[in-house]
Amino acid sequence: MKKITSVLAVLALCVSSFVMTGCISMNPVSDAGSFPADASTYEVLGRVEVTASATKSGYSKLYAAAVKQYPNADDVVNVKVDFTKTRFLIFTSQKFTMSGIAINYK
Repeated sequence: MKKITSVLAVLALCVSSFVMTGCISMNPVSDAGSFPADASTYEVLGRVEVTASATKSGYSKLYAAAVKQYPNADDVVNVKVDFTKTRFLIFTSQKFTMSGIAINYK
């Protein structure tokens, strides 16, 4: 009975160490916080956000999401990019979250 208890204790310790090794970190990559100078030349449509892997990210993905959400969007301004890295044991996942404001030029 004592041997079974010891084995279960070691097993529980191993499982808890595997569970606690996961880590998520988020870092800002870019903040191009700017709007066109003359506010009378455009209309703000709303915020757009896209999350993609490192190889499938970029302004074109953000612009495509803006056009899908707001069909008359002409541009995305005030673009911000955040990088999220998730680690679990030996596995690593990386994602970029891009956001911006969709606008329509008058």
